[in-house]
Amino acid sequence: MTVQITQGLKPEAYYDQSVYDQELQLIFARTWQLAGLASELAKHNDFLTVQVAGKDIVVQNFDGKIKAFLNVCAHRHARLHEKSCGNNPLRCPYHGWAYNSEGVPVGIPGNKPFFNFDRQEKASLALTSVDVAVRGPLVFVRVEKGGPSLDEWLGTCGPHLDEMAPLFADLFDRDEAVWHANWKVAVESTLEGYHIPYVHKTSFSPMLEGGDEPAEQADLVLDEDSRLIELGHHSYGIAPLSDDGRASIGRYVSRLGLQKSTHYKGYDHFFLFPNMTVLISGGTVVGAQIYEPMGPEATHLRFWMLLPPSTKPAQRASAAGHAVEQKLTEFNDLVLEEDRIISESVQKGKHQTHRPAVLGTNERRIALFHNEWRKVI
Repeated sequence: MTVQITQGLKPEAYYDQSVYDQELQLIFARTWQLAGLASELAKHNDFLTVQVAGKDIVVQNFDGKIKAFLNVCAHRHARLHEKSCGNNPLRCPYHGWAYNSEGVPVGIPGNKPFFNFDRQEKASLALTSVDVAVRGPLVFVRVEKGGPSLDEWLGTCGPHLDEMAPLFADLFDRDEAVWHANWKVAVESTLEGYHIPYVHKTSFSPMLEGGDEPAEQADLVLDEDSRLIELGHHSYGIAPLSDDGRASIGRYVSRLGLQKSTHYKGYDHFFLFPNMTVLISGGTVVGAQIYEPMGPEATHLRFWMLLPPSTKPAQRASAAGHAVEQKLTEFNDLVLEEDRIISESVQKGKHQTHRPAVLGTNERRIALFHNEWRKVI
């Protein structure tokens, strides 16, 4: 039997400052990055703030128009919004300068006696705009102008976002965390099932078929019931749920009247290059995650958890519904914490060797990720 083994990235790619600087400019400034959910920007004056490629960005709803700008006031450079999300006009908290949908400071307290700016002069002070686009349930931004449109960048992954959009009906958890590991280490922890029976032995492993048999689980991506689908720059992994996994999700569906997807039935895992995942369990429980670089050895993880619409709204809003939310939140927090711990261990190990990692055939998604990275860096 011939097995194709792939060589990973050099260890220094995970901690070298010059590599990190290149990544910010050549990858993160040029690719579409997840800002948040469309539902978080549904109302006038809803906003999100994110950091992309070292730039602070605000995304805001202006009477239904979604616009994005650098999150800095043209007057004395205060941040316009400090919170990660909320509902407020785009107004500077320092001196009250207020901006319209074009980023122009149309409301300047004391303009006549203090500045006497006319309309043209105000327009010259407009905020720096940032590309923003929506596809399905998600909102994306891009720092560097030009390049492929969002739909072009998503490619064949775009229709999947459209298909899964109805599942993004009910946001019940939104949180963030800092991992002391390079963003690529964090991403790699999501791209293979090889580690699941060891890192997630009593948490996630029992949810997947073969979870009680580490040797079988290790070859998850090679099972006839499992598939790896390349989607251009992105990839899509499918794994079957165990009987216990299906039963557990089935109980939530029955109890709360959740409307399952008929298209996604197992553990469906989408990876959008360079640093985003969307996970669907049993066509019901949805998770979205983005691993944002904070430095060569630090990653900011933002994540959301959602459920589809319910045919039993009273039951969904009851104590039973909140109990399901809590259980799912605790489960997700546990799995992410287990991934954080092992990722931080891997990060320390990168400093102790000069040999690249060795990737087996069951780690092909990591190899695909590395190939996309090498095309740029």
